[in-house]
Amino acid sequence: MESNEKDKRIPCKYGSKCYQKNELHHKKYNHPPKRQLELLDDVKKPVKKHKLVAKVSVKKNMTPGKNECSTSSENNTEAPPTKIKTPPKLNKTASDEPVKQTIAQETCTLGNEGSSEGPVTSKEKGDKSSEDGEDNIPSSPEDVRESIKQKFLLEMPEDFYSFWSFCENISKDKPSEAFKDVGLYLVGPFDVLSGDLKKVKNRRLSSYLRHWRYYYDPPEFQTIVRGDEKQLFHMGYYRDDPQSPPCFVASNCAAVSCIIVPVAENLFGAINSYLESKKKTCGPFILMKVSRLQNALQSWAKRNNFTLDVSTSQMKARERKVVAKTFHKAGIVVPVDKKSDLGYREMLEDDASLKRLLKRVADSTSDAERTSCLSNLQPVLTAASIATDECDFGTGLELGIDLFSYGGDVFHNTIVQYLNTAYTLLQRQEFSKIIQVLHAISHLDLCLPQAHLKLRKKGCNLSMLDEDSR
Repeated sequence: MESNEKDKRIPCKYGSKCYQKNELHHKKYNHPPKRQLELLDDVKKPVKKHKLVAKVSVKKNMTPGKNECSTSSENNTEAPPTKIKTPPKLNKTASDEPVKQTIAQETCTLGNEGSSEGPVTSKEKGDKSSEDGEDNIPSSPEDVRESIKQKFLLEMPEDFYSFWSFCENISKDKPSEAFKDVGLYLVGPFDVLSGDLKKVKNRRLSSYLRHWRYYYDPPEFQTIVRGDEKQLFHMGYYRDDPQSPPCFVASNCAAVSCIIVPVAENLFGAINSYLESKKKTCGPFILMKVSRLQNALQSWAKRNNFTLDVSTSQMKARERKVVAKTFHKAGIVVPVDKKSDLGYREMLEDDASLKRLLKRVADSTSDAERTSCLSNLQPVLTAASIATDECDFGTGLELGIDLFSYGGDVFHNTIVQYLNTAYTLLQRQEFSKIIQVLHAISHLDLCLPQAHLKLRKKGCNLSMLDEDSR
C-alpha cells in the first residue's frame, strides 16, 4: 500500500486487470488491485469490463506498440484509450411476433463509459429539439454560403459556385435545368442557390440532410447532380473529412449497385467527362447540343482555371492514402501513425468472405436461422471493436461503411453503432450527424434496440420538396 501511495504514476482505471502490455503505458500508469483502485478513485466508479462474445484472431498482430494510443505527441498525460462496448448478441424484442432482429444495440454512451447514468436526452442537453424528433433550424443566413452550410453541414468548393454561374449564363431562367437536354439536373445544395428550398415549410435539419441523398450515398458522398430515373445515375462530391474540401466528384447508379466511381477533381471535369461519353452513344440531333454545351463548358473552365483532367495529382495523392477500398470501392482515408502503426488494421474477413456472411444473415427466413448465421458474423464485429479499442479507428469505419453499402434492415443498428463511433473518434461529427439522421427518426431513437433506418430511401423521390407536399 505504501509503495503505491508513493507512486506518482496515474492509476490505470483497469487496475491489475489491465490488458495493456506496452512498456510506455506501464511507465505512465500504475496498476493497483481493484480494492486499492476504489480507494484511490472516490469520484468515478470502476468501469465494468464487457466480456467478448467470441475469441478472435485479428489479422494484424497486436504488437505491444499497437496498444498505446496518443492523439498528441506534445501531451503525454492522456488516459488510456476508452474502450467501446463489444456488440452484444441478438436479443429478442418485446413483441412476441417474429421480426427481423438487429445485430447490435446502440450504446449511446460514447465518451461516457464510466457514467452510471442513462443516455442523455435532448431535453437534458438543453437543445430545442422536440420529443417527436423535429429539429427545426433558425432562419437562413443572408450569406448563401453560410446558408448552405447551415442546412447541409458542409462547405461547398469554389467550382460549385462557378458552375452555377456558368449555368446561369446558359439558362438564365432555370439554371438548374441548363443540362436537361443531356439528362442532367442540378439538385441538393444547388436548390439553395435556385431558391427552390425557400418554398418549403419544413425547417427540420434532418430533412435537409436527406435532401437528394440516394440509398447508397454514405455521409462522405453529397449528391449535387441527378440523372436518369432508371439506373438512378447521380454525381456528387466525395470527402474523407467534413472539414476539408472534396477529394473529387464521383458518380453512382443507385439502382445498379453501391459502387462509387471517382470521375474528376471538380464538377467541370466531371460534367465534361459525362458529355464526352454521351457523344459516343447519342444521335446526331443530341450530338449537336452536347457539342455546344461541351464547348461552352470547356471555355468557361479554361477562363476560370478549373482543370478538366479526370485523374489529377491531388486524386492520385489521395489514392495512396486509402487504407481500405470498402464495398463501394471509393475507399476510406484515416490518419495512420507511421511510427506506432496506429490508425487501421485489416478486418478479420476479406470483402468476399464478409459479403457471404452478410448474405446469409440477410437471406435468413427465421429467427433461429438468423441467429445461427449471426454467430458466424460475430467474430468480425468483435475484432472490429477490439481494433477500435486499440486506436485502429479505420477498422470500425470500414466495417460500418461495408454494412451501409450492403444494406438491409437487419444491419441498421450495427451500422449506426460502428459509424457513429468511428466518426466521433475521428472527429468527423458532421458525418456522424448525417448517419444518425439516415438511420433513425430522431436521435432519441438511437437509444432503442429497434431503431432502424426508416429515413433511408430507395428510388428517385428524394427531394424534401416532395416530402413537404405530402
